[in-house]
Amino acid sequence: MTSSLTTRRLATILFADVSGYSRMMRADEERTLVDLRAHLAELVAPVIERFGGRIVKTVGDGVMVEFGSAVEAVRSAVELQRGMAGRNEGVPAERRQTFRIGLHLGDVIASDDDVFGDTVNLAARLQGVAEPGAIVLSAAVYEQVRDKLALPFRDLGNRSVKNIDRPVHVYTLDSAALADGVAAAPSRPRRRKHVTAAVAAVAAVLVAGAGALAYFSGHLLPAEEAVAAAPAPVETGLSVAVLVFANQSGDPGQDYFSDGLTEDITRALGRFKQLTVLSYGAVLPFRGKNLPPQEIGRALRARYIVGGTVRRMGPRVRVTVQLSDAMTGTQLWSEHYDDDLGDIFAVQDRIARRIAGTLATNLQQLAVQQSLRKPTDNLDAYDMLLRGRTRAAETTPSGNRAAREMLEKAMSMAPAYADAYAELAGVHFERATFGWSEFPQQDIDTAIRYAQKAIDLDEENVLAHGVLARAYAATRKYDLAMAESERALEINPSDAEVLRARAAVLLWTGRIEESIATAEIANRLNPNIGPEAALNLGIAYLLSGRYADAVRLLETVRARFPAYPLLDLPLAGAYAEMGRATDANEAMEEGRRKNPHLEAASFGTRFQDPALQQRLAASLRKAGLN
Repeated sequence: MTSSLTTRRLATILFADVSGYSRMMRADEERTLVDLRAHLAELVAPVIERFGGRIVKTVGDGVMVEFGSAVEAVRSAVELQRGMAGRNEGVPAERRQTFRIGLHLGDVIASDDDVFGDTVNLAARLQGVAEPGAIVLSAAVYEQVRDKLALPFRDLGNRSVKNIDRPVHVYTLDSAALADGVAAAPSRPRRRKHVTAAVAAVAAVLVAGAGALAYFSGHLLPAEEAVAAAPAPVETGLSVAVLVFANQSGDPGQDYFSDGLTEDITRALGRFKQLTVLSYGAVLPFRGKNLPPQEIGRALRARYIVGGTVRRMGPRVRVTVQLSDAMTGTQLWSEHYDDDLGDIFAVQDRIARRIAGTLATNLQQLAVQQSLRKPTDNLDAYDMLLRGRTRAAETTPSGNRAAREMLEKAMSMAPAYADAYAELAGVHFERATFGWSEFPQQDIDTAIRYAQKAIDLDEENVLAHGVLARAYAATRKYDLAMAESERALEINPSDAEVLRARAAVLLWTGRIEESIATAEIANRLNPNIGPEAALNLGIAYLLSGRYADAVRLLETVRARFPAYPLLDLPLAGAYAEMGRATDANEAMEEGRRKNPHLEAASFGTRFQDPALQQRLAASLRKAGLN
């Protein structure tokens, strides 16, 4: 994808992040953040500057850097690892922060101050391969530095890395080799003003960075050959292929937009770990081919096929999407999206996220339906998890109890199944916050323990990070809640439940308008809003003076979840603010019936700012709650 706003160039990309950062944050978030800021400002920024690098962005606990020279990039990585080893001397083991570093050299797409492409994606994946304190580099980097740097590289051979559809030949410099003191001569000094810019960049480490975008490539066969060479069709679960969207604008020069949109949707879907998403390169042989879904599915071994069209009409664009079952050829879902073309790349990203979030919701619902059709004497851990998730979605005490039993069984069937721990954390948290527990704090503590276990098993378990965000907000650990919500958003910004967890944290920390905007994005991705998310958004609407929106939302969700104990209260407050005294009185009476001992001053105690709780209490008193 190219345009007047983008250029291509050759670059070496370095990714570095802190090993075990989430564990350290849980143990002592304030000290961990202070230590990380010091490392970034005092070591990372000056070293990157000295070796001629440019900090592109910070992503959670890590940093992404672009170099024009592979040699300088490796020298910088060595200096960073040795510098961290020195800074950790004399520091207690539980406080030592250790980098993992990955490097790759290749063509990148540059737009404004950011860079994208397969090179970026692979560098990020190589950082994940590295051991704590080590450096992993691709063969492309190694070939540039092998005769220029006297460093003890060790050949790791070919490795498979996530979301890369080909083995990658990699080399490493492990921590023991780096400690031997082999020199990596520093580059010439740079101008001081660049240091200031670098320090300013890493100072933004607490702001959630967008995840690194990736472009995929692959070995291509003509579509007819691919179909002919394909194996027999198989049941492949939640495997999905996103075909290249057809440009119907009548201008071949607009192909870049439909191509880029296809790649963005593919990447966004790939963040949903329940899905197996074929790479963009794998589907290219089928571009422009009018083949039945069954043939494409058989060739790609994909159960579901996503296709679509893009039509630009003056200042607007319309994107049409279809989801088909490749086993039967049946169209399962379709939708169209309209948007105004301002910043074309912002529009592309916005549409891709909406489509990916909606597709993922539909695909996961299909998986639940398939599981429920299986006989109960033939369940594996995944089926049991889906059944537990379905019972939890009933949002009733009996459903919650059954969900806990099923998820505990799934855990016993597969003790290393991270999703089972994460789902169980979620139902324990809901048991506490929905008023179904005699010991709510104990259930929240249990939710935190299970979520932490899920993250220990799978650092990128987005549900577990979301549960932790909500649980920490409920226990007034706001910095931890914000950090967990940001981490979840980095992993998957297209997940509606991730966005709802983020909206909850923003609400309780007083960022009302941001909370509303985030929740409304989540609702567009998945309109099936649950009672907890509706309560949070209803309170936010009430506090922002959007009383009609609060009433419309809370009336609808209360009708679906009549037993949920708290929706009546902000609804009564919104009625009162609108002058609907009779409706306010009726809603408050229903709220009192479900919460006979509730007082206005005790509602909304999660707010970090007492003034917001007082504003909410004033609306409830207006509705008749003492």
